[in-house]
Amino acid sequence: MSSLVHLGRAAGNRAEWQAPRERDAVSGVLVPARRTVRPRTVADVMSRFPVTVDRGASMWTAWDRLRTTGSRHVVVVDDHRRPVGVLDERMLALEWPPGPMAAHRTPVHSLLRGAPRPRVVGDDEVTAVARTMLGAGVDAVPVVHRDGRLHGLVTLWHFAELAAARPTDEG
Repeated sequence: MSSLVHLGRAAGNRAEWQAPRERDAVSGVLVPARRTVRPRTVADVMSRFPVTVDRGASMWTAWDRLRTTGSRHVVVVDDHRRPVGVLDERMLALEWPPGPMAAHRTPVHSLLRGAPRPRVVGDDEVTAVARTMLGAGVDAVPVVHRDGRLHGLVTLWHFAELAAARPTDEG
């Protein structure tokens, strides 16, 4: 009998030493949940299925892919789906060769010579990706798996959407 009395006292005293949040939760008072803020990763904001062309494809093919899909960027990939670089419609227009058939014969990989080729991994934080893009002076970066295969594409448009959706501190 004495052991039951001691257990009852222990249960009664437990409410006194519990943290205030736990005591409120036990008594039925609504307690806001603690939110852990996880840094945004590039996988949260990237395009998962970017437009791609093979590295041996012609400029004409790349231009056709951009026009038919309505995309602004095309990722040039090798035979193993590893990104070689990213082309945009502006780069294609500036490098368009003269002559009626030259664009059909010019491979897209020739446009990427000397161009920066940064890549990021899906679990990189968006701030690190932004620094990578600024450092390389590019407006789109391929996102790769750990083995180097293409996983997605992140562009400046993704960052603009992210900034537009984020509530301000003042509001």
